Amino acid sequence: MGKLEFDSRLVGIPWKSVEKHVTWRDTTNYAACTWDMNPRYVDDEREDGIMAPPVFAVTMGWPVSRHMRELIDVPYSDEVLNRDVHYTEYIEFERPLRPGENGIDLVIQPMICATIQQRAGTNVVYKYEVRDKDGNLIHTEYNGTMLRGVTCVDGGKGSLPEVPEAAKDAGVIWEKKIHVCPEQTYLYDAGSNITFAIHTSPKFAHSVELPTILLTGTCTIAFGVREMIDRELNGEAERVKAINAKLTAMIYPDTDITIQLLERREGPEYTELFYRVLNQDGAIALNKGYVRAVRSAS
Repeated sequence: MGKLEFDSRLVGIPWKSVEKHVTWRDTTNYAACTWDMNPRYVDDEREDGIMAPPVFAVTMGWPVSRHMRELIDVPYSDEVLNRDVHYTEYIEFERPLRPGENGIDLVIQPMICATIQQRAGTNVVYKYEVRDKDGNLIHTEYNGTMLRGVTCVDGGKGSLPEVPEAAKDAGVIWEKKIHVCPEQTYLYDAGSNITFAIHTSPKFAHSVELPTILLTGTCTIAFGVREMIDRELNGEAERVKAINAKLTAMIYPDTDITIQLLERREGPEYTELFYRVLNQDGAIALNKGYVRAVRSAS
């Protein structure tokens, strides 16, 4: 195998836009597959109707990247693109996504907004602006995908949005241990439509020298954000304006993970929450966890 290379020629160039219809079943299925029965997500008798869980946003960008070649001329081989691993996630929310009784029509505008050379390879940051049919912005996702062992030959271009970090001396304010059930990866695959064999096929996992399948990274993020909303924001998911995470270690099904709140900052406009997730071995599986939420009116 020759040297695997990437470059920055596509940074900032919009792809063809993608239209997507999202129904209330899509959003409630996502809530259920992340064990998040917040009434805001599932109780359709609420006056405002239901909203999508914030991390549902990841279900719109991921399938788009799988069809990249249909949306822009791609000068890279499948050998390069297939070395992708989800690495970073940042989402800014303009307003909650509310599917309504008949669903909502959305327009997704994708592009690559950055290529960042890392020791392990090239982090390609995909940006997805999601708007309704009237052009109103719902959210913007920045999905960082590590191309393992791939060199960015021009040094890279662009950067990730800046996100505050917990104080270096931050301790653990509280922690919660969660058991990841054996069927979790299959439930998440079905409820999110984020499908990759490493999460559902032991045969595939063994072929890449893993002992078993892995918990999906976005499911880990959903667990962390769920706890921040429920324990720190009184379940008021509509207050969330930004989330961030960096995926740094593997989580296996049928193990225990630990979610830890490290710091809470209260400003005049926002509450900022800093957390991390430890895997079954005590290693940090999700680093730089962050939730920014508008202050409660109460």
